[in-house]
Amino acid sequence: MHSPKNFLLLECESVRSVLQETLRYEYGIEGSRAFFEECEVRLDFIKQQLCGCLDDDHDALANTAALLTELSELIAHIERSSIGEYSWPFVEELKVIAEKICTETTITNPHTPPKVHVISGGGLDKYAIDVEQKRPAAAQRRILTIIFPRSFKHLVLLHPVLGHELGHAIWRGSEHEKRLQQIIYDNLLDGNPKFVDEAATAAWLYSPDAPQGIKDTLNWYATNWGLNQSNFFQEYASLAAWIEELTCDLIGLTTFGPSFVAALWQLLSSLMPSGNNVGDEHPPTGCRINLMLSAIRVLGYDKLKFENPDIQKEFDDFWSTLHSYKRNEPWYDLFSDAQILKTVNELQVLLKAHPPACYETPDAKTLAKLYCQVSTRVAPSGFEMSDEGKPICEIIDFRHILFAGWIASRSIKEISFDDINRLCEHAILQQRAIKLHAE
Repeated sequence: MHSPKNFLLLECESVRSVLQETLRYEYGIEGSRAFFEECEVRLDFIKQQLCGCLDDDHDALANTAALLTELSELIAHIERSSIGEYSWPFVEELKVIAEKICTETTITNPHTPPKVHVISGGGLDKYAIDVEQKRPAAAQRRILTIIFPRSFKHLVLLHPVLGHELGHAIWRGSEHEKRLQQIIYDNLLDGNPKFVDEAATAAWLYSPDAPQGIKDTLNWYATNWGLNQSNFFQEYASLAAWIEELTCDLIGLTTFGPSFVAALWQLLSSLMPSGNNVGDEHPPTGCRINLMLSAIRVLGYDKLKFENPDIQKEFDDFWSTLHSYKRNEPWYDLFSDAQILKTVNELQVLLKAHPPACYETPDAKTLAKLYCQVSTRVAPSGFEMSDEGKPICEIIDFRHILFAGWIASRSIKEISFDDINRLCEHAILQQRAIKLHAE
C-alpha cells in the first residue's frame, strides 16, 4: 500500500505519461504544443508542492490532490478533441474574438489572453464555454474550453450562439468583469422595478398578469416541489444567474449581431418551444427572445435599404418572420427600449476597444453581394473577377457571411439548410486565406 503522498506522486507520473501521449494528436491548426507546455508547467508546480508536503499535512495533501484531479480532467478534455470534429474555420475566427476580449490581468501582462481549446459534445444543448473560474497559481494563463455539438459540426449558422458563452467568459474572471457588471447594473437594472431584489423579481414572476403558460409551469413547481413566490429564489432559482444569462444574451448580440439572434431563437425554440420554461439559472425563454428582438429593433439592424427590390423583400421578410415570434404580452418585456439601447451602446464601447470583438453593421451593397452568391450556390466570400479577368479579393467580416446565410436560409427553398451552411463555412475558410494573403 502507498501512503497518500506517495500515491499522489505516482499519479503525477501517470498524468505526465498521459500528457506525453497528447502530442500524438493535432488540436487545431497550431497543434498541441501550446497545451502541452501549459499543462507541463502546472504539473511541475503540483509535483513541487507535493514534494514539500509533510505526510501528516492532510489539508495540503487534499488541496494538491484536487489540483492534480483538475489537471487530469483538463488533459482528458484535450484528448477528446481533434481538428476533424468541429468547424475549424469558424473556430479560428471565434478564437480571435475570445483572445481579444476574454483577457485577464497577470503579473507578466495586464492583458493576458486565454488559451482557447475546442471539444465536441452531443446534443442540442451542448454549446458552451467552460471557463476556469480561477487561474491555477502555477498556470501561465486560463484555458477556455469551447464545446460544440458534434452533430452540428458544419452548421455554422448556429455557431454564433457561442457569443452568449463568450459573455460567461467575460463575466467570470476576465479583466473586464467589473466593467461589464457595472454596465448592466447602471443601465439595465437600475430603476427597474422587476430587479430591485429577489422579492421584486418573484412578485413579477407570480403576478396576475403572467401568461397562463407561465402560471401552469409555476403551479407544477408548487405541486411537485413545494415552490411558491416566497421561496422560489431561496430554494430553487438564482437571480444572479438570471442576470448573468440576460447579460450574456446581450454580449452575444453585440459580438455577432443578427446571426446571434437567429441562432438563439432557432435553438431555444427547438429545445423549449413553449417559451414558458422557468429555469433555476435561466429566465423564461419568451423573455429572452423578446429582449433580443427589441434590441434588434432599437439598434435598427432590420432597417437596411437595398437598391435591388427583390433583395429588399427577402431582407424584410426575414425580419418579419423573426419578429413574428415576439410574445405580445407585456409581461415578457423585462426592459424598456431606452434601457436596452443605453446598455447595448455601452457594451459596444467596451467591445470596440478590443477589435474585432464588436459586431459592425455591413453596408447594404456588401450584404447584397453575399446574399446573391449564396443564392447561386457560390460560397459567399465576396470574391469576384474584374473586367480584365483578374481576381478581386475583399476582406469581409465572417459575421456578415453568416447574416447573409440566414437571410438565404429563409428565402431560398431550392438550397437546403445544410448546403447553405456548408457554403458559408467554405466562405469563412476562403476569407481566412484572403486575410493571410493580405498580411
